[in-house]
Amino acid sequence: MDKDRLRHAQPEALRMVRNSYERGRLSHAYIFEGDAGTMKLDAALFFAALLLCEAEEERPCGRCSACRRIEHQTHPNVLHIRSEKQQVKKESVQRLQDDFSKTALESGQKIYIIENADFMTPHAANALLKFLEEPHPDIHGILLAEDAASLLPTIRSRAQIVPFHPLPRATIETTLLEEGYEAFHARLASELKSTPEEARSLLSDERIPDMADLVETVYRALLEDDSPLLAFEARTRDLGRDRDALDTLLALFILYQKDLIYDKIENRNQIVYAEHIDTLERLAETFTLEGLIEVLERMLTLQARQRNYVNFRLAFDNILLLMERRYRHESD
Repeated sequence: MDKDRLRHAQPEALRMVRNSYERGRLSHAYIFEGDAGTMKLDAALFFAALLLCEAEEERPCGRCSACRRIEHQTHPNVLHIRSEKQQVKKESVQRLQDDFSKTALESGQKIYIIENADFMTPHAANALLKFLEEPHPDIHGILLAEDAASLLPTIRSRAQIVPFHPLPRATIETTLLEEGYEAFHARLASELKSTPEEARSLLSDERIPDMADLVETVYRALLEDDSPLLAFEARTRDLGRDRDALDTLLALFILYQKDLIYDKIENRNQIVYAEHIDTLERLAETFTLEGLIEVLERMLTLQARQRNYVNFRLAFDNILLLMERRYRHESD
């Protein structure tokens, strides 16, 4: 649980949780709703530490015995149900109820966390509902879900929904940098993906560095009076009809085209391909803003419709030809 990163990534969610605690209006159950990778589990552990922290001020302190055990998920008053094969079963909920009925737990509040709660079986959901219908003042549940609407309406009505938003790009980039990824690749992945998990998965593809280099090569061909289409075809033969790879390549081209626009309007702090600033500046100086936007719009249209294109390559070839025509016309 990284409290600082959590505060930066999900300030609204933490504010809701802390306000309910400070005002003495704790709910018997919370639904933390948001996409995978939005730090819902971190927030659940933060909530547990908030209730069980031994410090008098600045709760949770992160240093006391309770906070450390919660961090390592070894505190007996915090029970964690993980789904089995993306499914939460009735037996897991019943074990939870049995554990809380025992007296061996430490004094104080008791918290249970159910991951993938929106994948509970009907029997598990009904078992949890019985638990919620007879709430104990010292027991609080946190249901982690991507889609709260998938939960029983009777469960939702007994819980407070706390929305979790996609992580800021800077948070994903910082996470990747701290894990040792190169700065350029971390920046690329954080622009293309909405969670650290998805970003890591993208960067696990060994072709990504070559794809990123290919994009710069195609644009540089314009400056060298070569054909960007020929440069593209020469470097993408190995991709064949791999649609996922072509999708990623198109996304990288879109980032580069946006960088040209950012340079044109002097908003350079948004540029992703900062290592290629010389190429970007020379191209942006030649292209008109109208021309840059036209090419970007064609790329975005292809991205929105790409799964419907029988011949993706032909559609992208036409974009490269448009780019070349624009450049030659505007450089005359």
